[in-house]
Amino acid sequence: MTAILRLLMPLLLPALSWAESLPLPIGQTQTLPGPYMHVWEDPDGQADFVDVRALPDAAWQAVARRDASFGYSGSTYWLRLDVHNPHNRSLGWVLLIGNPLLDQLDAYGLDGKRIYRSGDQRPFDWRWVEHRQLVLPLDLESGEQQRIWLRMQTDGSANLSASLMTRDAFDHQEQRSLLLQGLFFGALIAMLIYNLSIFCITRDRNYLWYSLFVASFSLYQFIQLGFALQWLWPNALTWQQLSFPLSSALATLFGIHFTYGVLELDKAAKPYRWVANTLKVCAWLVLGMALFGPYAPALIGSFVLVVACAIAAFIITLLRWRGGYAAARLFALGWFVLIAASLASILTGTGLLPYSLLTLHAQQIGGLIEMTVFSIALASRIRHVQEAERLAQAKLIDQERRLRTEQTKHLELQTQISENLEHRVQERTATLQDTLQQLSNANMRLAELNRRDGLTGLFNRQTLSEELARACARAERSRQSLAVLMLDLDHFKQVNDRYGHLAGDACLRHAAQRIQQRLRSSDLLARFGGEEFAALLDNTDLTGALDLAEQLREDLAQTPCLYQQQSIALSLSIGLHAGVPSDPGCGEQWLELADRALYRAKASGRNLVVSYEANAFNDA
Repeated sequence: MTAILRLLMPLLLPALSWAESLPLPIGQTQTLPGPYMHVWEDPDGQADFVDVRALPDAAWQAVARRDASFGYSGSTYWLRLDVHNPHNRSLGWVLLIGNPLLDQLDAYGLDGKRIYRSGDQRPFDWRWVEHRQLVLPLDLESGEQQRIWLRMQTDGSANLSASLMTRDAFDHQEQRSLLLQGLFFGALIAMLIYNLSIFCITRDRNYLWYSLFVASFSLYQFIQLGFALQWLWPNALTWQQLSFPLSSALATLFGIHFTYGVLELDKAAKPYRWVANTLKVCAWLVLGMALFGPYAPALIGSFVLVVACAIAAFIITLLRWRGGYAAARLFALGWFVLIAASLASILTGTGLLPYSLLTLHAQQIGGLIEMTVFSIALASRIRHVQEAERLAQAKLIDQERRLRTEQTKHLELQTQISENLEHRVQERTATLQDTLQQLSNANMRLAELNRRDGLTGLFNRQTLSEELARACARAERSRQSLAVLMLDLDHFKQVNDRYGHLAGDACLRHAAQRIQQRLRSSDLLARFGGEEFAALLDNTDLTGALDLAEQLREDLAQTPCLYQQQSIALSLSIGLHAGVPSDPGCGEQWLELADRALYRAKASGRNLVVSYEANAFNDA
């Protein structure tokens, strides 16, 4: 390629010198050639190079802008640039066109031959440099001058955004640019995976709409930066042309659905819904224009739709915030950032704002900030929903308490009325009430005795099953860890045989007391049967359960039972299972897993703590 360029360079030498020739830069300096260019507009796009070269100097106009931007006119623009090499050697330069969406860009030399031909409406392999942007390599010998004609034709923004630099500077800039673009798209992918995961867990459609918004916005940026044509469809030129407004309209449509759901506009006043539905219809119209209509109207329509939707979303969010919807303030901030970034990007394309690195990447920066803010707002929304559920539950409990109080007052009033009406049978009524009270107390004591073990005073097996079922459902709902411990006194038959059954009963009471002292008030300890106990630990993970079990084992081993001046040594084997329940009815299964771990502890020599997890045993 270099050899071809060196053959072509002599053909580019002008016959006369030019007063406004641009000196080629050196080192890491980048030069914007816009002010050194002259432009001639061809509204019909029919002129060829011979016609353009024959134009008088008066027909050429100086380019006043550094970025050589001419907006969305649809004309063909011819640009003339004179450069020279003032250095004592050839460093090798490139002319980098910063607008990957230019349809056609041709470069001509003095002999009238086209020395460069590129654009996103030409196959990607036509490019001399395999790059997402348009890159024209230049080689000038020391003291050499050169005139270049550029023909720019596009249905989009006629923005050249050119910069001239050495090849070393270009390589350095490309490495930094790829790093930043990788971080940008990596952040978008992370947001996409994060919100899709939350959608799969919660089945909340707002997270699905937001994930689709992030995906379509990522595709939009991938196309706008030239990566799509380079890596996805290098020869699908028709699809390349329509994909840009199509992806923009898709991102806007999903953004409308997301805003509609997350701001709960279905519960808001009718004007909110009317505006949202109107914008949805407009988004579908732009999608149809992108697929079946001309490119330029579809592109302008997509830009107008983005600005209209962003402004409408910002205003609606502010009104919802003012109306008491607290979560809307973060969404207002996100939409404000997106509005500013989108306006900067669109105004740069129209030529109203000058080209710079900030305006070039404004939509990327704004989109990333907006999506980050929206992710925080969605997390805040989850917390708000949880708080609302907690308050509703507290309100329900308070209402139940008041109802019971009213019922009590009503019963008291009925009793007083009955006493007044049946004064003659007051003694019999009092006796009957006393009897009923005693029966009620007896029933309560009987019910409590039915829940307790008669020897140790602990809860019995039936109570354990009931409480375990409730604990599993509660832990599964709140996604909190739960632990079940199965505890068994080692060699208890030998204690009974050696010291007698009364001593064995004393040992059971002693063990129950020692274990109960180590547990929290919210934990539950039950006698499972014989010399076996079971403990239910709320909000306790595997590490905490193992630590507590080891404390119970050591405490009982160090504290023998004193019975009739005899010290009876005891030890515990403990099996446990802990984690977050995935099924609210998993109580009996967890007891079985803890029991399996207990059998393993027994088989491993007793006086051990063993946990059961993932079909594998880990000895503590």
